[in-house]
Amino acid sequence: CEKCKETFEVLQKVSDEPLTKCEKCEGPIQKVINNMTFHLYGPGFYSTDNKRKYLK
Repeated sequence: CEKCKETFEVLQKVSDEPLTKCEKCEGPIQKVINNMTFHLYGPGFYSTDNKRKYLK
């Protein structure tokens, strides 16, 4: 929040309209998009992995 300097997280789609007011003081806020990462574990996620015989 630009007014009270409160930080909070709201899970939204990138396509959602950004929030405009602080939950605490109704002051103006800015939408911040952070980098996120995810890892794919297990077999079959890469073309170089061994595929199951029935998938060939």
